[in-house]
Amino acid sequence: MVVKRIENVPGRGLIVKVDPPREPSIPLEHVPCDLVLAIDVSGSMIADAPVPTKPGEEVESTGLSVLDLVKHAARTIVETLNENDRLGIVTFSSASTVLQKLLPMTAENKVKTDEKIESMIPKDATNLWHGIRDGLKLFNDDDSTDMPKRIPALMVLTDGCPNHMCPVQGYVPKLRGMGELAAIINTFGFGYNLRSGLLKSIAEVSGGSYAFIPDAGMVGTVFVHAVANLQSTFAQKALLRLTYPSNIVEPSPQADQAPAIKLPTDHPLGPDYSELTINLHNLQYGQSRDIFLEYSSLESTRPITASLTYQRLNSTPETLPLSILDPSGPAPSPGYTPAEIAYHISRSKLVSFLLSLTPRSTHDEERTPQIPLPDEIQSRLTDLITFLPCNSDPSSLLNKSLLQDLTGQISLAIQKPEYYSRWGVHYLPSLADAHFKQACNSFKDPGPLMYGSCSPLFIQCRDRLDRAFDDLPPPRPSNNTWIHGMGLKRTGEGGYTWMDFRMSSYNSRDNPCFAGCVRVLLAAGEDIREAEEEKGKRPRRMARSIKISKLRAGMQVQTPRGPRRVVAVLKTAVRKQEMCLVGKKGLLVTPWHPVALPTTGTPSSSSSSTSWTFPREIARRKVRYTGSIYSVLLERDGDSAAHALFVGGVWGVTLGHGLVSRNTGAGSSQGDVRAHPFFGDYTAVVRALERLHRNSGGLVLGGGVKRDERTGLAGKKESRRVARRAKAAAVAPRPVDKLRPIVRCPTVRYNRRTRLGRGFTLAELKAAGIPKLYAPTIGIAVDARRQNLSEEGLAANVERLKAYKARLIVFPRKQKVKSTDTPKDQQSGETTQSIRAAFGVEQAVAPGFTEIKKSDLPKAVDGGAYRALRKARSDARLVGVRQKRADDKAAAEKEKAK
Repeated sequence: MVVKRIENVPGRGLIVKVDPPREPSIPLEHVPCDLVLAIDVSGSMIADAPVPTKPGEEVESTGLSVLDLVKHAARTIVETLNENDRLGIVTFSSASTVLQKLLPMTAENKVKTDEKIESMIPKDATNLWHGIRDGLKLFNDDDSTDMPKRIPALMVLTDGCPNHMCPVQGYVPKLRGMGELAAIINTFGFGYNLRSGLLKSIAEVSGGSYAFIPDAGMVGTVFVHAVANLQSTFAQKALLRLTYPSNIVEPSPQADQAPAIKLPTDHPLGPDYSELTINLHNLQYGQSRDIFLEYSSLESTRPITASLTYQRLNSTPETLPLSILDPSGPAPSPGYTPAEIAYHISRSKLVSFLLSLTPRSTHDEERTPQIPLPDEIQSRLTDLITFLPCNSDPSSLLNKSLLQDLTGQISLAIQKPEYYSRWGVHYLPSLADAHFKQACNSFKDPGPLMYGSCSPLFIQCRDRLDRAFDDLPPPRPSNNTWIHGMGLKRTGEGGYTWMDFRMSSYNSRDNPCFAGCVRVLLAAGEDIREAEEEKGKRPRRMARSIKISKLRAGMQVQTPRGPRRVVAVLKTAVRKQEMCLVGKKGLLVTPWHPVALPTTGTPSSSSSSTSWTFPREIARRKVRYTGSIYSVLLERDGDSAAHALFVGGVWGVTLGHGLVSRNTGAGSSQGDVRAHPFFGDYTAVVRALERLHRNSGGLVLGGGVKRDERTGLAGKKESRRVARRAKAAAVAPRPVDKLRPIVRCPTVRYNRRTRLGRGFTLAELKAAGIPKLYAPTIGIAVDARRQNLSEEGLAANVERLKAYKARLIVFPRKQKVKSTDTPKDQQSGETTQSIRAAFGVEQAVAPGFTEIKKSDLPKAVDGGAYRALRKARSDARLVGVRQKRADDKAAAEKEKAK
C-alpha cells in the first residue's frame, strides 16, 4: 500500500511524500521486465576501452573496445533474466536493425540472444532516431496477450552525437507527437563527445533517466544500477495531482511537469485555485518520492489537496484518496525529522541549480548546456553551499552526502572551464537526474548512494547483477593488445596468456617495414662501397652488407633462393612508431612484418612457411621509433621464398611475394602468416608504387598505408571485389547496373567522342515505345532534363533501347501474366551481370546516318575560326568609319597637292 502525505514546512513550503511499500508482500527474485537494448554500433564504438588507473599510473590497454564492454554488460543483463522476462535488441548506425524481437529469456533463447549480441560489429554513422523509433516499435508491435504484464523500458547507449537523419522538428517534439510512449527511455552516454542535453531531454520526456559513462570502469556499475531500478519497480505511470491556492505555492523549476492550470470558475474550490500534475512515472519498492514546493508568499489558511494515480502489474490503474493539508486545523504529527526536512529542501535547491546549467530551448525543448559558463556561477555555487539548510545538521548521513557532492565533483566540474567543457557538461545533468528521481545510478557518487538503501529488493537485484558482471567470462578483445613487450594479453583472471594474432594477419595500422639502421645482406660478389659514417676514417670501404637505408634499385640481395635484383625501395617517415626488437642482432621491425629466424648463424638455403611468424610474437621488447622505415620490392618470381631478404640476422619478407590468401600457404592448418590481399599482390604493389614520388636518389617516398575502413587491411582491392560480388548476388538475376544512353562529349573539340549519359530522354523512350514510368522498373535510366539536339543522337539511342528490349526477359511477379512480361517459352537464354559489358560505349551512329570522316572535314581557317569571325564582324561594324577616314585622307592629300 502506498502512503501519501503532505507536510507543511512553516515559512518555507510543503513536502509531498509518496512512500511505496518497503518490499513485495510475496517474495520475488525480481519484478518481471520487458527490456529493449538500442545499442550504437557506429564506427567510433571500436575505440579502445583501457582499464581505469589511478592518477600518474600508465594506462593499461586490454584490447577491449567500447562495444566489447557494452556487449558484456548486455550479456550480464541476459544472465540475470528468467523466463518471465523478455528482451529485444536493436542496433543503429547509419540505419537501425532489429536483431531480436521481444523474446522470453528461457535457457534456449538466452543462447540465441548471446549469439546475436556477439554478432554486433562497428559500422559507420549514428542514426539515433531510427534506433529509438524501432526500439519503441518492438513494444507497440507486441501482440502477446497471454503473458503477464511487465515493466517496459528502452535502454539506449551511444558514444557520440547523432549525425544522420535527425528529426527536423527536434527529438522531443517528435516523441511528444507519438502520444503516450509504450516504454520509458533510459539513455546512456559513453565518453566525452556527446549531446548530453539531447540525451537528458529524451529521458525526461519519456520518464526515463540519463546516465553519463565517462570511461570503461563505469559501464558495469551504470548498467547494473539501471536494471536493478527496473527490477525493483512497485508501480508505473504514477501521476501526482496537487490543488492549491494560486498565490501560495510556486512549483519548483526542476519538476518535469506540465504547467499549472487555473481551475474553472464553477469549480467548488473557486477560480483562484490551481492544479498541478507531476508525472512520477516508475515508483520503486522501499524508495520514497519527496517533492518540495516552495511558498511564493505568506502562508494561507486555505486547504491544499493531493491525489495519486498509479498502475501496478496485472491490474488496472488505482487512485489513492485525497490527502488534505489544512493549515487552519490542528497540526498533524510530523512525518519528517528536522534533518530530513533540511535534506529534501537542500536536494530540491541542488537539482534546481544543476538544471539551470542546461536550460531548455524554446524551439525544440532540448536542453542546451551553457558553454562557457556565466561568470557568476562560481559565486552562485559558493552561496548555495553556504546557505543550504543541510548545513544545520551536517552529522546526518543524508545531509553529509549532499555536501560531499557539492564540495567534491560538482565544485571540481565547474572549477575550470576545461573541466566543465570536457566532462562536467555531461556529468552534472546525470547527477541532477539521480537526485530528482531519487534513484541510485552508480557506486561512485555519495549522494545517489543514499537512494534505494532501504529497499531489500533493489539491493538484492543490484548485488546479483554486480556478481554476474564480474563472474561472467571476460569478453574476447576485438582490439588485440600487446602488453609489456612480451606478446601477451591480459586475461579475466588477472594473469596473462599468449595472444593469438593469426586470425587477422597484418591487421594493424603499422607500416610493414624495417628501421633504416639495420643491415641487409647483399648477394655474393656484389661490389658495393659504403660511405663511412664516422669522421676521421677512410671515406669508403668494401662491404658485403649495407644499411637498408642505402639499398637502391638494381642492387642484388641474398634470398633463400639465391641472388635477386632490387626493383624498388620504399621510404616512409614515422614518428613514435611502435617497433619490435627481434633476434640476437636486434632487428628493429614493425610488429606485423613477418620474419623467420634462421636455424644457424648463416642464411639458410630454404624457407618454409612454418618458420614465418610475426615479430610481436617473438620480440625481446618493444620500443618507440622516430625516423624512416624501409620496405623492399624484389624482381618478380613465382616462388614466394624468393621474396625475402636477410636483414639484421633474420629473414624478412618483401613486398609482392605472391601469397594473397592464407589458404595458399603451406604449413600449419592456420595458413601462412605472410599472406595478405594487398602486400602479397605483386601487380597491386607495383601499381601503388608507380603513383608515388621518387627522389633524386631513386627512393620511392611514401606517406603511410591507406587502409580499408571496413576491414582495417591495407588496400581496397579485396574489399571492393567482395562488395561487387555481394551486390551481384543480392540483385541476381538482374544486372548490377542500368542501361544508359550514348551521348557526345561537350564542346566542338571533343564532340566526336562518346560516353555514357545520365539517362534517356522522354523523346527517346517515346520513339522506342517504352512508357517513361515503366522504364526505371526494367533497368533503364531516365533523365527528364536532357534534350535531344540532333536527329542522329536520337536515332542511335532509340536503336540502343530496341536492342536492349529485344534481349530483356521480364519474369511475371504473380501467376497472372501481364502484357509486358516475357512469354514463358522465351524465359531462358544467356544472362549477364553487367549491362555495360553487353551494351558498351560504341560510336553513336544509327542506321541511315553516316559520320563525316575527320580527313574529309574542311581545312581549318588560318589563324582560327574565332579570329576570322571576329575580323568579319569588326569589318562590318567599322566600314563607314574606315571609308570616311579614307575619304578625309584623300581630300587632305588632294588639297595639299594644289
